[in-house]
Amino acid sequence: MGTVQGKDRNQLYLAPSLEDSISGDNFVRIIDALVDAWDLERLGFVNVSPASVGRPSYAAKDMLKLYIYGYFSGIRSSRKLESELGRNVELMWLLRDLRPDHKTIAEFRRKNPQALENTFRAFVTLLDDNGMLGKRVIAVDGTKIRAQNNKKRNMSKKNLARKIKHLDDKISTYMKDLDANDREEDNIPKVDVQALLATLQERKSQYESYQQELEDSGENEKSLTDPDARLMGNNRGGVDVCYNVQTAVDAKHHIIVEMNVTNNPSDHGQLSVMCKQIRKSLKIKFRRFVVLADKGYYNATDLKLCRRYRITPIVARQKAGRGAPDPAYDLEHFQYDKEADFYTCPQGIILKRTGTKASRLYANKKACSDCEHRGKCTTGKHRRVTVSNDQGVYDYADRLFEKNKELYRMRQMLVEHPLGTIKHTMGAGYFLLRTMKKVRGEVALLFLGYNLRRAINVLGFDGMMRAILASPLASLLTSSLNAILRDIPRPILRTGTTL
Repeated sequence: MGTVQGKDRNQLYLAPSLEDSISGDNFVRIIDALVDAWDLERLGFVNVSPASVGRPSYAAKDMLKLYIYGYFSGIRSSRKLESELGRNVELMWLLRDLRPDHKTIAEFRRKNPQALENTFRAFVTLLDDNGMLGKRVIAVDGTKIRAQNNKKRNMSKKNLARKIKHLDDKISTYMKDLDANDREEDNIPKVDVQALLATLQERKSQYESYQQELEDSGENEKSLTDPDARLMGNNRGGVDVCYNVQTAVDAKHHIIVEMNVTNNPSDHGQLSVMCKQIRKSLKIKFRRFVVLADKGYYNATDLKLCRRYRITPIVARQKAGRGAPDPAYDLEHFQYDKEADFYTCPQGIILKRTGTKASRLYANKKACSDCEHRGKCTTGKHRRVTVSNDQGVYDYADRLFEKNKELYRMRQMLVEHPLGTIKHTMGAGYFLLRTMKKVRGEVALLFLGYNLRRAINVLGFDGMMRAILASPLASLLTSSLNAILRDIPRPILRTGTTL
């Protein structure tokens, strides 16, 4: 039996049109309808209206469609997108066979970071209008994503001091070699020591200038390629030059509803920032919602602000300080008398308050020095219990956590799964742009691509098209879209929407 044979490459045949090459329910039709419905000038994109003179430019809507398709499909590089335009039938249909070069593609993303953020939030609003958001339970988490800055191009005070010392040692060695050459007649050095010394001195001066910049600015480090990126620990136990990307995910359909980018490696202080943005963007100022966060957000200032914003924070508790040599003497086994304001240790010793302004300190030096169990309780001369003045805030958060452990277990499923999808499925293990402002625009594109993927999975093709038609932007849709949607049942459309 023979094999299946292909066509003769020299045979002439009629090729189908671009319209016939794309199925009626292909997701590129959703991207096309969505971008056509948006007013890009209102969203803040530059050069939306064509100039009256000069060479014609590519339409901003076409460039936005290209980028949404790229980030949806895990193709982020402008050079790869340029290559796809010549062989990807879906992109040929979406851009009507336009072929902008990689420089033009990259410039659009570089010049519109704020507009891309606005586009991400506009899509979240569209999903909210169509019942995709519950706005009852929202999970918050941060992840480190590598910046466009090699670790060798990150200079810290400690690193610079080590480099300068190393250069001083090399300069000293070359100076000794130069003196030895001067003493030996007829000895012609094979290496131009003077040139090497000049290079080392120049490099040393550069490092010293970096040191002075850090002293003047009060910063601890300086990144040379991306000035906003900072050295952070990663989940593999090492360090990298990264950004800390904050994410908020709604529990109903796992839609990312808010984002933030910071160069602070810690999540402390970020919970209140995210909650404030969530309340503003989702317009939920007058009713409560629950926010889930891990122990990295266990911070008194954040917890107090959440209560002020009428938000219920369910945050995992951080372990208080270092444990005792014997776990039986950890702080949790000390009893606190609220009325008399003292602690009682497992051996019955009373630790009275000595206190400071920033925190309350409890100790009993004399009793501890005579206690035979001191080695199990502490490695110091006596045991001290330090309690924050905000302990009441922490106690309130701990009670909420204990009552809602089942709800808290949803956190990983809600917020860490989207981040894993973005990093591994959509290929976003590193950023392509530099500086925080541009990185925020790239994060917005990533999250927009993820949300579009989720919305299509939940609503399906027809549901997404109905959502676009039901939005206030429907009047801007093109007649070609109406032709595509003529078979979608009219009763599902909102009142006042016309085809």
